[in-house]
Amino acid sequence: MTRTLLIWCLAAGVAVSQESEPTDLEARRQSVVTLKQHLAMREKRLAEVTAEIRERGQSTDKKIGELVAMLAGLKDSQSSKRRVSEVKAEAIAGLKRMLEVYKRERNAIVQKLRSDESVPAEALKKDMETIDTLAEKRVAQILDLAKSMPGGEDVSKYEQDSSYEYNGVYYENSRISEEWRQNRRDRVQTEKQRKEIQEALKRSADDLDRRRNALKSQLDGGKLTDVEKEIFEQELGHVTQLADARKAQLLDVTAPSNAAEMSASKDEADDLKQMFRDARRDIAEDFAKTVRLYHSAAEERQKIHAVKENLAAREKWLQENDPEAKKSE
Repeated sequence: MTRTLLIWCLAAGVAVSQESEPTDLEARRQSVVTLKQHLAMREKRLAEVTAEIRERGQSTDKKIGELVAMLAGLKDSQSSKRRVSEVKAEAIAGLKRMLEVYKRERNAIVQKLRSDESVPAEALKKDMETIDTLAEKRVAQILDLAKSMPGGEDVSKYEQDSSYEYNGVYYENSRISEEWRQNRRDRVQTEKQRKEIQEALKRSADDLDRRRNALKSQLDGGKLTDVEKEIFEQELGHVTQLADARKAQLLDVTAPSNAAEMSASKDEADDLKQMFRDARRDIAEDFAKTVRLYHSAAEERQKIHAVKENLAAREKWLQENDPEAKKSE
């Protein structure tokens, strides 16, 4: 290639570049407009999902509160035997399952905060606060149900069945009283539930103490990143507070029960059991839907976070390279 031809080709290339530059700038300007529209759509969607989560969550929370309050106000009678106590035990088991879900979701958030610095950290921390509040409400409801189960009372085991007189001597026939039988059923069921809850609270308190010591050790080690240090310090405060709460709850559930006043008949207890099972199914379905919606909202929030970062980078580039942007400054 001759020198003249080379110069011509270079000049042509510069000319093409100069002609394409306005088009490139215009495309970049339009991309900012498009991203803003995209962001507005995603934020609208997030607001809709968040509103549905809030509505569903409040409805489920209200149903659980009403159900627990109703169960806590009832106790078994001689005819219902252990039916009411069994329903309370089922309710306690359901609340424990919810606690496991809260724990799993919270652990996932902590792991995400530790491993991915691109996540919307403040929003995730608010999620953790909400989960913590709900979890403690469920724990309190478990304790309310446990304390509403009647403990043992001083009841005479035998009652007079019949009497007769023979040769001037008065005799009495006695039998085990139904009141004593019911009192024994109440005591056995209550002691079983209380023991399980006491053991669970003790395990939780011990586990929290171990976690607190582990967090202190890691913080003292000085090998954490700034992000990890902030997370661990927050977790240390949370764990310390929970450990103290569990120990106080352990003392509370060990105290004498605050037994319900209203006794349920056999028929009432049977109706209660059916009503509870229907309510439990409704609550379980609503709760599962709420968790799925939360996952959807978390993904949407992550997308929005990424779009905002992309938009900020493009706007910065235009400020530094777009002549029109410089003129408007």
